Amino acid sequence: FFFLMIRRPPRSTQSRSSAASDVYKRQVHGVFFESKMNNNSISSTTCSTPTNDSVQKVIKNDTVRYRRKGYGLISASLIVLAYFVLLPQILKKYWAMLFAGIDHRNLVFFSTVLVHSLSFLIGNLGMWAVYHAKHSFFERYKISQKQWPWESDPERWRDILKRTISNLLVFHLLIFPSVTALKVYVSNDALVRIDTDTFPNSWEVIRQIIFCMFIEDFIFYWSHRLLHHPKIYAYIHKRHHEYVYPVSISSEYAHPIESILSNIIPSGAGIALLGSNMHLVTQLMWMLVRVWETIDGHCGYEFSWSPFRLLPLSGSAKYHEFHHSHNVGNYGSFFTIWDTLMMTNSNYFRTLAKKEHEESLQQLREAYINEIQNKATTTKLSD
Repeated sequence: FFFLMIRRPPRSTQSRSSAASDVYKRQVHGVFFESKMNNNSISSTTCSTPTNDSVQKVIKNDTVRYRRKGYGLISASLIVLAYFVLLPQILKKYWAMLFAGIDHRNLVFFSTVLVHSLSFLIGNLGMWAVYHAKHSFFERYKISQKQWPWESDPERWRDILKRTISNLLVFHLLIFPSVTALKVYVSNDALVRIDTDTFPNSWEVIRQIIFCMFIEDFIFYWSHRLLHHPKIYAYIHKRHHEYVYPVSISSEYAHPIESILSNIIPSGAGIALLGSNMHLVTQLMWMLVRVWETIDGHCGYEFSWSPFRLLPLSGSAKYHEFHHSHNVGNYGSFFTIWDTLMMTNSNYFRTLAKKEHEESLQQLREAYINEIQNKATTTKLSD
């Protein structure tokens, strides 16, 4: 299904040129700007097609999103296959040897804390290399044409970076370990299992991680939207929005209350609901998915090979970048489901439609000018 949609419909140069001419003839006579733009006037071959929030429009938008990923779909699919098929088999082979004899609660606690912090560190080191490489291979996926914050305002960047690192140290060394310790050592809830005999197969890992994704997205949407309430926003969530143009390190930069309410609780809810039905390896793999997805969503690049955007109705880095730059709507995490149902992504689609309209108009303008110049050249040659 994904690969079939890579194919792009053939374009007719002649019809496009004719359309440009017709449109600009109307523009010259003052008709174009008097007409109102409607949804049907927007090309159906772009991501900005849905200018309303109906589910059908968003599904259509998803189809276009898959097309635009092109051959990146193949890379993303291979990453997913390697992660969910090969990795569990490798871990099963060495699981007993690595963790034999370790206390159940200690293993769950220390592995949870270490995997969370190491995955965040490794993900950001990788993005740091991408940012500073400035290689054309990566830069073509850059969402905004604006400079990175360390380029546009180095002094302000140094200031916010210091605060960000301090904030992250408190979160990773105090808040997250404390909440995890309460869950593991104090709570009477059933812990995830750690044995080798019931080691999960790929299908169990996949379905439980997808379950966690939907639970996380539901809780995150509503907690995130709550933090944008005018009476609350300035005291808590405003800190995260200090990054008007997000970068990867900003993904977990937040007020302590937000860290618990919108980060830890949504991510851990699925684990708590599954309890002993989930294996520790599935929990750790879910944590990797969650941490690297939020890094991907804040990195400032819309990578075509991103494995986090394969599922239908998925969000994107561009989707979340709009939330930061406009500070409105797009409250979802993994998916656009709740934004669509609650109509909180209408501004996003409306802005994309307007941008697409302006770009289309510019293309038509250039085509019309070229047509006039060609006619003039032909006339001179004939004379």
